[in-house]
Amino acid sequence: MIEQNVLLQNRYRVLQKLGKGGFGQTFEVDDRGIPKVLKVLHLDRCYNNEAKQKAIALFQREAAVLSRLEHPGIPKVDPDGYFMWSEGTDEPLHCLVMERIDGITLKQWRSYQGNRLISEDQAIAWLKQLAEILAQLHQQELIHRDIKPSNIMIRPNGQLAVIDFGAVREVTETYLQKQQGNVTGTVIISAGYTPPEQVEGHAVSQSDFFALGRTFVYLLTGKHPTEFDKNARTGKLQWRESAPQISKELADLIDYLMATFPGQRPQTAQMILRCIEDIVSPTPPPPPRQSIIQKPRSPTPQQSRSFLSLISSLLPPVALPGAWEKVKLRRTLSGHTEAVSSIGITPDGETLVSASEDKTIQLWSLRTGKLLNTLTGHTNRISDLAISPDGETLASGSYDRTIKLWSLPNGDLLQTFFGRPERIRDIAFSPNGQTLISVGDSEVKVWAVRTGKLLRVLGGNSSSARLVSFSPEGQTCAIGTLHGTLELWNPHNGKLVGTFISESSSITALTFSPDGQILASGSSAVIQLWNPHTLRLLRTWSTETSGVASLAFSPDGQTLASASGTIIELWNPHNGKRLTRLSGHSQPVRSVAFNPDGDILVSGSGDRKIKIWQSV
Repeated sequence: MIEQNVLLQNRYRVLQKLGKGGFGQTFEVDDRGIPKVLKVLHLDRCYNNEAKQKAIALFQREAAVLSRLEHPGIPKVDPDGYFMWSEGTDEPLHCLVMERIDGITLKQWRSYQGNRLISEDQAIAWLKQLAEILAQLHQQELIHRDIKPSNIMIRPNGQLAVIDFGAVREVTETYLQKQQGNVTGTVIISAGYTPPEQVEGHAVSQSDFFALGRTFVYLLTGKHPTEFDKNARTGKLQWRESAPQISKELADLIDYLMATFPGQRPQTAQMILRCIEDIVSPTPPPPPRQSIIQKPRSPTPQQSRSFLSLISSLLPPVALPGAWEKVKLRRTLSGHTEAVSSIGITPDGETLVSASEDKTIQLWSLRTGKLLNTLTGHTNRISDLAISPDGETLASGSYDRTIKLWSLPNGDLLQTFFGRPERIRDIAFSPNGQTLISVGDSEVKVWAVRTGKLLRVLGGNSSSARLVSFSPEGQTCAIGTLHGTLELWNPHNGKLVGTFISESSSITALTFSPDGQILASGSSAVIQLWNPHTLRLLRTWSTETSGVASLAFSPDGQTLASASGTIIELWNPHNGKRLTRLSGHSQPVRSVAFNPDGDILVSGSGDRKIKIWQSV
């Protein structure tokens, strides 16, 4: 029996029990400062030795699969993550330690959203992510065999992840040959999601696509697939009338995934991705014939842009409303070996600073894209960085439980604040640069920058706090929580000023407008604007994809940039109208930032790339 606080393999400290179900029990463990999940196989439900051996084989298969896959949609397992533990037990326990995925399952997500149906845009974004994950699995000749809403998690940044790989089966030649005869292997069945051929023990790659289609029937209609009748002649599920919010094209794709026979479904995940691309970017129809008699026309977009260019040449360098309706990618920077977690630009607009999960900070010339310096010293991934208002000090917060202050532009280490036992999740300088706020695992702390002294802790136990943003006047700071609340605090006396109650399950992005009149928050697929003085909600709109990971106002406050999944969207914050959509990153975007002139936007992503975009 594994007890709390026991140390496994001289490495994994058991913190708490997370749950129990089926043949397994899960625990939260600490792996030298990194939270992970321990799965322990329990064989007491196995009624004979054959069942016991099957359970062990499934468990070992899960370990082998995860240890050789590298994808943000698949929980990581170290090569030595599988082991057997025998202390205090009659027979050895089979153990598997894997990455802890912060988030909730899609089944839980629907419940937290009040069982709200997802939109077509949301469905397409999620379907694309899941097809990419299955592509990774199938390229390794693996079948998941148990795709369903409770086995898909959504991370705080919007990235979906597939879990429970115990049902995975290798698609070897030997196995394929067995499928042609009588099969007596283990059959995995989830009612409503498992395809007919898998029920009979003949699972193939296309079996995952059937379950994927049934998963989206649930997400789009709010009903379990077994609640729908089937067409007596075709065998098709009669679900479309319960999803009036989607197009015929998307519904056709879902039905394509759920075809009765594997040969009638998409044969590869790449085929699904091509179908999605056809829905998103259909071939345009031929232009209509020109009439001989021409009606008076409104100014063309080119004429309008020429007029705006004339106006902008006569005015000071301030971004005009609509200036971000046309954007070009100016440059892509590569230097980090892991995900770019945070970016910032110095007040003089000369230097771009990037932080990464590879434990380094890099300084770049924003003008030329040249790498100027690489700062090292953190021993775990860097979660956030902040630049002081005078541009002379850089702060970095890390999961190594420290905050480091560096001088700019030379990069010398000035001092280190120790947040033990807190991993640092988010940091922010006050507008006068004299204090720094850090958000840790359970506390929000206010520090004196010059001395490194801890001044106060906001709210005592703030285990749900994840984000912080200072108001421009410096009298309040906003704290975003996992529970969907926004709290305003006076950092000078530690008193709570007010609380916003968001409809979202958690706050994933937070920023004040430059004039301090708006507080913008992002969540799973929604942006909300608040009046920080009256504590009233001003405006709400949905993003194209889920998981708003970052928000940034342009210096003039006329444009709001949001990062959701791999997409960056630029909005008019006064009416919620989308100005443009930027794509190009291959993994979710973690951070966005404007330069002081407001004509350049920088994005950092899980694909380890930094992209520099320019308004034209």
